[in-house]
Amino acid sequence: MSPARSPLIAATEVESVSEGWARLALPAGLGLLGGVAVLAAVAAASPSTWQLLGAGRGLIPEEYHAIWGFLLTLATMIGQVVGWAGGSALGYYVLTRLGLAPGWATLRLAATIVYLGLVSLPLLVYHVLFGGWLLGLPRPEVYDWLQLNHPDAYWLLGPGHPVVDLALVPLTAVFLGLLWKVGEGLIRRPVLHVVAWLVLVLSSLAVALSLTIHATLVHLRLP
Repeated sequence: MSPARSPLIAATEVESVSEGWARLALPAGLGLLGGVAVLAAVAAASPSTWQLLGAGRGLIPEEYHAIWGFLLTLATMIGQVVGWAGGSALGYYVLTRLGLAPGWATLRLAATIVYLGLVSLPLLVYHVLFGGWLLGLPRPEVYDWLQLNHPDAYWLLGPGHPVVDLALVPLTAVFLGLLWKVGEGLIRRPVLHVVAWLVLVLSSLAVALSLTIHATLVHLRLP
């Protein structure tokens, strides 16, 4: 170690890195907790949905289908968030290798591309290209049966379905608005930083719930 890099300076640098990670991890953790709370509330209000999904049927006892379905949806939500973080880092690296200047502007661009590519656009393309014929819509008898036999699942699988999908419109607008209007200042504004992570997590939750809804309707077994 050179005289200029005393143990005190080295320790200060390590502390700065730790503070940087803490500044990032705390808002991300709070946002994730908010998303988990929303998913738990949805699951508690529609327990039949997870039974009808039948995730793990044949491998997991029937009484655990609801828990397993909830965990799969939760894992999908978290996977979306982790995918965005990792994809943004990779995109930033690729963009800088292509000649863009390192810095916030390039990171913001990478984060936007990955968000649209991972969250918003796939769900839109899926609904436009595949949603109709996969579900065989309209299927009024399915929703009539659900309303009669599983009213707690009907509100999510029926009228709640377009609400979940369309929620991505305002969520995308808010997330990109924060990313582009507030910009790098998000790091220095804890409340907005938490809001940005919460919106990202809720966007991922909307995708996960939409996939759960589609999977349930496709595999629904009427008597």
